Amino acid sequence: MYIVGIIVAIVFLLIVGLITASKRIKKNDKKMRVDMEMANPLPKEKQHLLAYGANLALYRSESPRILSVKVDHETLKEGLSSYWDVSNPEEAVETLEWLLTEGHRTRYDQLFMALKAGQSFTEEEVGKSQVCYESAQEAMMKKLSFAKSDFDKVDTIAAWDFDRAVNIARWSYILGYITEDQAWGYIARAADAGSHFFQSWKDYFISFAFGRAIAYEGDIYDIIWDGKELLNEKDSIWNEFSIQRLTAHEVDNLTLDKV
Repeated sequence: MYIVGIIVAIVFLLIVGLITASKRIKKNDKKMRVDMEMANPLPKEKQHLLAYGANLALYRSESPRILSVKVDHETLKEGLSSYWDVSNPEEAVETLEWLLTEGHRTRYDQLFMALKAGQSFTEEEVGKSQVCYESAQEAMMKKLSFAKSDFDKVDTIAAWDFDRAVNIARWSYILGYITEDQAWGYIARAADAGSHFFQSWKDYFISFAFGRAIAYEGDIYDIIWDGKELLNEKDSIWNEFSIQRLTAHEVDNLTLDKV
């Protein structure tokens, strides 16, 4: 019993140590993000656009409020080439157009709806998508206190495409594959689409998470804490800006109405 007590005490201390270290890392990351935001400020209307890429930005420990990133150009260039097959302007444009006009949603939305309806598939049919979908749903319910009724509101994984489009545009601009104007054009298109597809940031996060689970066949535990920050922390970009925004066409119509 004495030995067991020592082991339990050691395990407890290790857990406490890991939690403390994790909080310290998160605090340091947040301070670094704030420092970068102060050094590279953007107007609120552009920060609002970047909010639609906040999931992936925070996952990479980057600020979702600016175009600049802390990672060096060579690392970013290698990552964009390895994971996205983007290494020149033509490939950047092709990938961005695909994400905005087709993306994974055209292939996986039907499977998503089938899984929501309770259909079951073999691994030969859908790979790990079903297991990852079920794991994602369980994780969001346990860690974010989502209810099943929250999932009922979401019928697409489109946020998975839009969030990545914002970040691909950001990285492509940094590497010189597209101009800043082009980058903002793609980011605005992603934001406009996200604004009309979804009614809340919670819906957006659910869509992104299920997209990662089904299309990427990935565990979502590594994005859960980012979701908690975005949805719950008072100073998060999602709690500053509404998911609803006016498109340029709607702004023009409002202007005309006032004339």
